[in-house]
Amino acid sequence: MPQLSGLLHNRWFQAVVALLVMLMISPYEYTFTLFEEPYAKANHVGLTAVAFTFTVYIVVAALFMIPSGRWSDRWQPRWFTTAAGVLTGAGWLASAHMHTAVGLWIAYGLGALGPGYIYCNCVNNALKWFPEARKRGLAVGLIDMGFGAGSAIFIPFLQQYISAGTFGYETAFTLMGVAMLVVIVIAAQFLRFPPKGYLPPGFDPVADRTVTNRTRTASRDYTPREMLRTWQSYAAWIGLTLITGAGLMVTAHVAAIAGADLALGAGVGLAAATYSRIPNGVMRWIGGGISDHIGRELSMFISFCIMGLMLLAMTVTNNGPLFVVETCVAFGTWGPLFSIYPALVGDYWGRGNSGVNYGIIYTGKAAGGVYAGYLAAYLFGVTGSWKLDFYIAAAMAIVSGVIALTLRNPSPAPATDEPPPVAVPEDSAVGSGREAGR
Repeated sequence: MPQLSGLLHNRWFQAVVALLVMLMISPYEYTFTLFEEPYAKANHVGLTAVAFTFTVYIVVAALFMIPSGRWSDRWQPRWFTTAAGVLTGAGWLASAHMHTAVGLWIAYGLGALGPGYIYCNCVNNALKWFPEARKRGLAVGLIDMGFGAGSAIFIPFLQQYISAGTFGYETAFTLMGVAMLVVIVIAAQFLRFPPKGYLPPGFDPVADRTVTNRTRTASRDYTPREMLRTWQSYAAWIGLTLITGAGLMVTAHVAAIAGADLALGAGVGLAAATYSRIPNGVMRWIGGGISDHIGRELSMFISFCIMGLMLLAMTVTNNGPLFVVETCVAFGTWGPLFSIYPALVGDYWGRGNSGVNYGIIYTGKAAGGVYAGYLAAYLFGVTGSWKLDFYIAAAMAIVSGVIALTLRNPSPAPATDEPPPVAVPEDSAVGSGREAGR
């Protein structure tokens, strides 16, 4: 089937398939806030214990990015993504039948292995198919838009079942779990990586590396060990830890914040959780594209500082619609980090080991998740207010923006007489086995 073969080797088709898969794993992270209080009340479990589930998910998924990145750099994604789809769906199916906090931690945590691999693999898909510095952020943002905005499709559907009765959350877990498993497994059959050394027709790597002093592409592919010898890797890790911790705190508790602390009502919390997912996803695409032109570092500085200021504004808001708007702006300026950071890894340390290198940087999300899930809920339990959490998150976002502004590409500018590699035609056959994913 030549037509199907050609389609599978089209990089924009691959980006759309990756977007669909990312959409289907988005409920793990962006709808958990809907389940917290209903699960706690139905099973007579403390809210802090249930909130710890979110921390378990973040830590497991983020840490699993390292082996996932290594596999993604070495092998084609089809069968790994199939297995990850089964794990993803099974995690929610098992969560539906857990009636203790420990049981929920185990089910949700094991299921998190699926999103951990899928997220890493789909981001790596963009880095390998789109080597151009001027398109890398846009491509990653397009794919990651599915993860950021996809949950907006599912939130009304899930909330309908959750609110149907004391154990309505069980039905929501079950139906969504089946949907995730089926769709991801089917979509996985269409995923492919380009052959080793792939370059789009007409692409000049030397010219691409000298776009600007900051955003040029790495002059070579760094191994993980070589990357960890650069100070930029540690600064990027700290920055990602801070900004993910800030955003995940709001992600995990926005529904509770609106009702418990600001007394704006459950409807406002649901609206904020639903509508904010749209700018969160769309701005990953737009923000990634903007960073292709003004630089990753400046893009992150502007975006993260705006988010920090918006979180501070949310602490004094007593108007429901305004709170929803502020939440949308906060998430809209938070979301781009997930397209800009992968693109920055490709810029700084190359795409040959981009999966495992980004996986290492991405472990900062695990550290941020410890604050976002458990510690934030603990502080609320101690103070009786979410305002301290918001102050901390705002400071984390602004400091992360300042750190981003200090970053510089560790790769030296290439010699002007360096011969460019030969481009591989876009419709060439994709290889198989270990080397095909590189």
